[in-house]
Amino acid sequence: MAGPVRKRETHIASEQRRRQHIKDGFRKLSEQLHWNDEGGATAQRSEVAILQRSIDYIKELIAEQNELEERLRVEGKGVPMDTQFHNGEASNSSA
Repeated sequence: MAGPVRKRETHIASEQRRRQHIKDGFRKLSEQLHWNDEGGATAQRSEVAILQRSIDYIKELIAEQNELEERLRVEGKGVPMDTQFHNGEASNSSA
């Protein structure tokens, strides 16, 4: 009987570590999004809200990069191929 009990305890501990890693990841992501500046020092956000805000922020960064690339083109300066983004996906200069 000790075998199945030990196996279950190991599984529970493993699942707790997995959940803690996910929780830590969302906390770090939330910190990168500067949500700690809004609503108090440790404003809690749902995982869905954190993911949606991350998507929105990435889209903003891509739009900003595309705008900067266009300004460089207008000024007659080149843009390295490995840094170009189009429609949210990086272009692959080796393709």
